[in-house]
Amino acid sequence: MRAVRDLIAYNDLKKYIIDLGFCTLCGACEAACPVHALKVEGGELRYIHDCSEHLEFCPICYDVCPHTESLLSEALGFITDAPHRRESLGCYRRVLLAQAVDPKIRELSHSGGVVTAVLMNSIEKGFIDSAVVSEVEEIPLKLQPSISLVPDDLLSAVDATYSPSAVASAFGRAVHEYGKTRIAFVGTPCQVLALRKLEAWEHKIMDSLKLVIGFICLWTFSLGRLLDGLKETYKVKPHEIEKITLNKEYVVYMKGKTIKVPITEVKKHILASCLTCLDYTSQLADLSVGGAYPLDDWSTVIIRTEVGEKVFEDAVKSGVIRTKSIEEEPEVYTHLVDMANYKRKIALEEIERKRAAGEPVPPASVRLIQLLPKELGLLSSLDVEHVMTRDVMTVSPETTIMEVLEIMMKHHHMGYPVLDKKGRLDGIVTFEDVMKVKPEARHKTKVHEVARKDLYTVYPDESVLEAYEKMTEHKVGRILVVDRKDPKRLLGIITRTDIMQTLRWPLKRR
Repeated sequence: MRAVRDLIAYNDLKKYIIDLGFCTLCGACEAACPVHALKVEGGELRYIHDCSEHLEFCPICYDVCPHTESLLSEALGFITDAPHRRESLGCYRRVLLAQAVDPKIRELSHSGGVVTAVLMNSIEKGFIDSAVVSEVEEIPLKLQPSISLVPDDLLSAVDATYSPSAVASAFGRAVHEYGKTRIAFVGTPCQVLALRKLEAWEHKIMDSLKLVIGFICLWTFSLGRLLDGLKETYKVKPHEIEKITLNKEYVVYMKGKTIKVPITEVKKHILASCLTCLDYTSQLADLSVGGAYPLDDWSTVIIRTEVGEKVFEDAVKSGVIRTKSIEEEPEVYTHLVDMANYKRKIALEEIERKRAAGEPVPPASVRLIQLLPKELGLLSSLDVEHVMTRDVMTVSPETTIMEVLEIMMKHHHMGYPVLDKKGRLDGIVTFEDVMKVKPEARHKTKVHEVARKDLYTVYPDESVLEAYEKMTEHKVGRILVVDRKDPKRLLGIITRTDIMQTLRWPLKRR
């Protein structure tokens, strides 16, 4: 029989997360702990007292950590009622561009000031009574958890995503110390996941959660190592930094000076758990908001839930936000999807490298790419024809790459089968193929010049598990379904997103 001390989840949290350097100091465990044994302080998670003295068994700190495998499926249930699903963007209702009407808010923002404008309007309308955000202090990149009780405090919430901040524990204080009952939470993908886990756990403080806004986030850094590296290599002092943007290169902005740092140099400063994170767009938020590169004064907004849609539309109707279609700015959309795919690619490569080298990987990252036996059993019991999309959107060999991109922006599918004049399968063109063509050449380049001829296919009577295994083996996100007797006859398409949705449909929340 195990001793009481061995049944305390903190032991596993310490062994599999903290000691391995995966903790990002979100503070979810501090917020959830029923005996207040944990505290994020001084850049570390402190174990203040032995919780086994008060509890015989408690799993919560391990369960709500965003880097553990627990409650991941349950957390996904909060956004699965969205009508659209794409691997790069997650589940969503709409993707659009927006900006705050107030030029002062835009000036203080790194992009369109949408987060601040939405929060201010929501407080004014009484939908929320406070917002938990990451507040910039001292230097532009160092964050501290903040409980914003009046709209003016929210100006620091915009695009503050560069170093870890215990905003989840701040949420707990907003409830316990300030008595707030209608709270908006703003955070990075892992912080949003932590909140959704708390919600799935049905923790009592989550009754006060009304809105979750997630930042579009590539990676978070170890601030000390990052600043030391910039100072040593580029002679940049922390107080000189005005802004940092992270694309496929790292750009540091100072007064009258800009420095570009190769991504290979940046990676050594990225938190260990971030390199294996697959989520670029905060896929579990009500609203996901980020920059709209190459536009300066606009933000990309992904509306995911009914709550997010209601709050955003109210801000538009109140005249504090203006919007425009993302189709008007094709470079914004291609950049969004390209960066989402880039983050996923880096994460999968890092997971594969670590596992091959026998190095530890955050349990959540493993769980998200590795199905459980019961899930494999379900997929083996279903035929492809039960899951595939039959009404497939296709293009012709003579379609231009620009036309394909316009179709992608409108329908958000990332791969299109190519059919010849006789309706016979001739290849497939994907977003990756489109991105290989320079923007200035997309109007002239035809699909047949870039389409892939080496097709991965399945038959409708094969199992979904077989289709999934082929996708995994060939590292593709979709498989074409063809006639067994006539492989040039296209019957449908099945994507990784279709398969994941099949596994998650029982988790939809009303």
